Amino acid sequence: MSPSDFPRRGTSGCIIVGYVATDFGKDALHLGIALAKERNVRLEIVMVAPAHNSFSGVYPHDRGYDSILEEQIAGWLEEALALVPEDIKATARIVPGESEAAALSAAAEELGADLLVVGARKGGLLGRFQMGSAVNVLLHSAPVPVALAPRGYSHPGPISRVTTFFGPRQGTSDVIAIGLDRARRRGIPLRLVSLVLSGESDMQGLGTDVPSALNAYANRKLADSAQHMLDAGHATTEVASGKDVAAALEKLDWEDGEIAVVGSSRMAVPGRLFLGTTASRMLRLIPVPMVVVPAGYMQAGEENNLLPKGGKNT
Repeated sequence: MSPSDFPRRGTSGCIIVGYVATDFGKDALHLGIALAKERNVRLEIVMVAPAHNSFSGVYPHDRGYDSILEEQIAGWLEEALALVPEDIKATARIVPGESEAAALSAAAEELGADLLVVGARKGGLLGRFQMGSAVNVLLHSAPVPVALAPRGYSHPGPISRVTTFFGPRQGTSDVIAIGLDRARRRGIPLRLVSLVLSGESDMQGLGTDVPSALNAYANRKLADSAQHMLDAGHATTEVASGKDVAAALEKLDWEDGEIAVVGSSRMAVPGRLFLGTTASRMLRLIPVPMVVVPAGYMQAGEENNLLPKGGKNT
């Protein structure tokens, strides 16, 4: 079975960038551009404006206020669009909402987005990631994969490699399936990493035997596809082991244009994202963008949304 034959979720070709007029907003935009580079996709740059709320003391409602605010936001969006290279399709919009996270999630569902990109606040362990309140909510509720840009991200793209972390638990199929699918679409290498933590019994990993992991936690078609990419030299496997997440991750090397993919916690509601404890630790340690995948994401709509050959590439 070739990689193009395994069942996968269809894509819309839309990547949403949750934008704010700050450094971490530009980090998100730069990551969106890198992800869209040389791909048949469009960027939708979204800013959230406060919805009408006469009880809000932060955004007092008075006559003419909305037009002034929207004019300012429109100016910020124009500045963002000017940063997007001409070879990438991009549009921008203002969406109202009481909650930035809820408004971005609603926009992602309305537009059928394949990915929601956000930036990290300044600070955080090693100066890489720190989750603001909106990002934290998205990482525990979003209906689509969320990509988090590390502070100061500036790689111009395209993405050079996908690293997918897998382990002996339900959800392995989702994270490996999206890694296989995205690497194949982009024609780039896939690295499958088994995370083995000696101090945690449920993170003993399955070594580098990806097909066995998939046979145990997914299905034969996906296992065959993974084996095909391994046999063809388009995918590799590694074991990252250590007493804890930090020790394990120290053993991995990273490319400047790489992205890491992790699955949701076992506590996630099907169809929703929920960042688990291990992934949260990883988020603060890895130097590249991380994509977190909702539970059951690659199986959603599997019967009706299989993408034929020649479909959109994201």
